[in-house]
Amino acid sequence: MSSNSPYLTNLNEEQRAAVVHGKPPLLILAGAGSGKTRVVTTRIAYLIDQLSFSPDQILAVTFTNKAAREMQERVNLLLADRAPDSPSGHVLIKTFHSFCSWFLRRNAASAGLDPYFGIYDDEDSLSLVKTVLPEHLSPHEARNFLHAISRAKDDDLSPDDELGSISFHPEFPEVYRLYEEKLSASGNVDFGGLILKTVRLLRKNTEIRSRIRQKFLAILVDEYQDCNGAQSALLEQLYGPATWLTVVGDDDQSIYGFRGADVRHILDFSNRFPGTSVIRLEQNYRSTGHILAIASQVVQHNRSRLGKT
Repeated sequence: MSSNSPYLTNLNEEQRAAVVHGKPPLLILAGAGSGKTRVVTTRIAYLIDQLSFSPDQILAVTFTNKAAREMQERVNLLLADRAPDSPSGHVLIKTFHSFCSWFLRRNAASAGLDPYFGIYDDEDSLSLVKTVLPEHLSPHEARNFLHAISRAKDDDLSPDDELGSISFHPEFPEVYRLYEEKLSASGNVDFGGLILKTVRLLRKNTEIRSRIRQKFLAILVDEYQDCNGAQSALLEQLYGPATWLTVVGDDDQSIYGFRGADVRHILDFSNRFPGTSVIRLEQNYRSTGHILAIASQVVQHNRSRLGKT
């Protein structure tokens, strides 16, 4: 991919600036229809073809399996003319949870797990909560406790942390502790535990943290506004002095508040990662001018935003 590649020349000025941005952390503010997925995938191709990154040095993270597959397909198309011994398929493109599953299976012993651990779904977790509820509590309350446990893990909180922000129920900390003990004894992990265990292992094991930072020299995150506390903490653990970090998000949109997503993570990104550059994608390719004018009038009333047209 040369500097005259159609993949670059077909980008608008802001998109191109984001794709060819250098090493400092990059925050791309992009609304729906502004070509943000195109920018992320083209930047992956640019890092490989122009900056000699090996595909297996790149990690791209998004929120759904569908989005991950779409990103992989786009990268494959951009790099279709590469030699067969350096396929784009070596780029690791995963959801947060599937990445953490990948990571924990490769570091199972250090995480206190069997590499073939199972992953509990909501019904498995609900059944487990019911076994640790105090006798005077109704089984119907189990779902509320499970929701609180999930929120605690989304907020990067273990049973030993202050849990008042999650639940004021006096028995919640003990239920959470017993749930974790039984889950650990089963040798399995629940959905929220995938990220929490990964974060805790990276924090305490400097050797593993150093190794994973050396492996993934470029990290790209899509839909960053939907990150919760644990996902934001994971990114901070993966980021090191040599990391090329790019995140894309919309500070006017967040749909996963029910699972702990907090737009403050995108608002505070520049403070967490000093030296951050901010690029705004403000050209829309999806909606008419009339619709965009109305939308802009609405989002201008948002109290917490970095601001874009």
